[in-house]
Formats: sequence, C-alpha cells, structure tokens
Amino acid sequence: MKEIEIQLVLINDFGEFRGKKAILNEEQYKNVLKMAKEFHMNSGFELTLEDGTFVIFPADLVQKSILKVTNKII
Repeated sequence: MKEIEIQLVLINDFGEFRGKKAILNEEQYKNVLKMAKEFHMNSGFELTLEDGTFVIFPADLVQKSILKVTNKII
C-alpha cells in the first residue's frame, strides 16, 4: 500500500498558513480530499502549523480562503 505525505496550506488575506506534514495511506488521503472539498461549508477551520502552533480560523475567514493540499508519494 502506498504512503502519501501531505501538507494542508490555507491561503487568505493574512498570509499562507502551512500545516504540519502528515503521512497517510490511500484511504486516509481520499478522506482528506473529501474534507478539503467541503471545508468552505464548515463553521470554522482548525489547523496545526509546521511549528506545532494550533490555529482556529473563523467561518467568515474560511469563506475567503483557499485550501491547498500538497502531496508526495513516498
């Protein structure tokens, strides 16, 4: 089974917020993509950044943001 390294990147007027990298299997990766497609519909968005900082984005900011999912098969 393939492993995939991913990183969530939230981009908005305040900058680019790079999430902590994670190693997922194919099924987990598919679930992340499903969540990413619906992230604008949520009431907010939570993300652990590369340095371990935990941030919460309110719904109004999420509506004006872009979520990018980077991936690399390892």
